[in-house]
Amino acid sequence: MENSGRIWKLKAGFDRRFRTGHPWVYSNELEQSPKGIEPGESIELRDAAGKFLAWGFGHPGSLISFRAVSREATERDALDPAGIQRRLGRALQLREALGLISSSFRLCFGESDQLPGLVVDRYRLAPTAGGLSQVLVVQAHTAGVDRRLGTVLEALQCLVAEEISRKDPECTWERTAVVVRNDVHARKLEGLSIEGGGLMHPQNASHGAGLGHAVIRVAAPESDGFVEFQVDLLEGQKTGFFLDQSQNIEMTGAFVRRWLSSHIKGQKHRIRILDLCCYVGQWGARLAAAVRAEGFEVEVVAVDASARALDFAKRNVERAGARFESIQGDVLRDLGDLESDSFDIVISDPPALVKGRKDLGPGSHAYLQLNTQAMRVAKRGGWIVCCSCSAQLPEEDFAKGISKAAARNQKSVAWVARGGPGADHPVRLEFSEGRYLKAWIGRVDPV
Repeated sequence: MENSGRIWKLKAGFDRRFRTGHPWVYSNELEQSPKGIEPGESIELRDAAGKFLAWGFGHPGSLISFRAVSREATERDALDPAGIQRRLGRALQLREALGLISSSFRLCFGESDQLPGLVVDRYRLAPTAGGLSQVLVVQAHTAGVDRRLGTVLEALQCLVAEEISRKDPECTWERTAVVVRNDVHARKLEGLSIEGGGLMHPQNASHGAGLGHAVIRVAAPESDGFVEFQVDLLEGQKTGFFLDQSQNIEMTGAFVRRWLSSHIKGQKHRIRILDLCCYVGQWGARLAAAVRAEGFEVEVVAVDASARALDFAKRNVERAGARFESIQGDVLRDLGDLESDSFDIVISDPPALVKGRKDLGPGSHAYLQLNTQAMRVAKRGGWIVCCSCSAQLPEEDFAKGISKAAARNQKSVAWVARGGPGADHPVRLEFSEGRYLKAWIGRVDPV
């Protein structure tokens, strides 16, 4: 058992928030200094009276000094190999219950799956003869997970051999690749180094090269089950793809299909989609598939700062049967040449523009600028989706910003749905920091 025997106590009266289920303890809430331990070391947390509260791991130099893993006093092995494997097994069972086992999904989502700082995305590859069938991309955001990364990888091997391969027989360990992507900024806050993508299994250079242009399979009802995307799982953004938007895209696609079948049917009309900050073109490609399913031609105009992202987007959008046009540039600066009221569907899904509290003012203004341009080019009677993945930006403030953007363009929007991360990104209501993704889907009022 890895438990070090160290015990920390909270100050009197500082246990209330923690008892409601919040998984973090800050350094100023502790009775003693967190100094003197190694980052990520196992800790038993107690209240001021000495009563057990949780098992977890500590950090001597972070504002977040303690992260809870288990609140069961008898689960002393919570951070041992058995405890980590148990949690990953429970996480997989949830995704299986959601019907995701044959597609790509987030297998572990940090605090939501009781493994703070651990992200594991499972990418189901498109069928190939004798090649890999799945890729597990792992990120360690915290010292506690980084310290136990070898144990995590061993647990994933057991999970593939004992669970995943039984439910998806092609996905044996021999046909599985594991990539560690410790290139996230959050690691700096824990005193950890930033590292690029590394292929941990199998040790095969040809497999590693192929993962830079992997074709993954994503669940997509608008395409009779699945849609395929070419992505970079070694050096692409996040873990190579944004799995969290899947349900928001599905909702938008369903609204668009009903709109097309009831109001636009029979018209000679090519549907134009503007995909801002498109990355690999997920929004554009999936909405293009939804539009084409109703018998319409479709054109996607994709905007991104990265030429490589636009290259991936072109392949993915054209795979969906749409015409493709790209604009390489800054969405906060280079949208002025787009004609007003010229797109039937506009997607505004930028990277986080508010990365910390200090960025709240300028970041909120950047969202206002971007969504003002998005509203300007959206047709009256068309659709608009505005997203933010900034955890530090309150949803109420984001909503006020997009409302102001509409007013600037003298447009009114009937917001028909409010979205968040997909079901494979479960949330804990007591942990607001985990509820980062915001999406508003609306129809611009006709003239």
